[in-house]
Amino acid sequence: MDVSTKLKRAEKVTFEKVADEAILIDLDTGTYFSLNNIGTEFWELFDGEKTLQELADSVAKKYKVESEMVIADLLELVEKLAKDDLLLTVD
Repeated sequence: MDVSTKLKRAEKVTFEKVADEAILIDLDTGTYFSLNNIGTEFWELFDGEKTLQELADSVAKKYKVESEMVIADLLELVEKLAKDDLLLTVD
């Protein structure tokens, strides 16, 4: 997985925003995950249309930080979520 990858949320996952955080629930297993405000922002952007680079650039611009820093955090989050099949790669 790299910055050219496009990801979308798995259909088996539902989520609820509480304050600035999201609670993800895998409907197949009942396992739940919690995301902080930045993780929640990314989760909402995983639409299968934009690459990880495009998502990172958008968030970096919003928070006025370097894109490389956002990419590192984004890839870490994506690896964790993809491992549990919460995110799917778009071909």
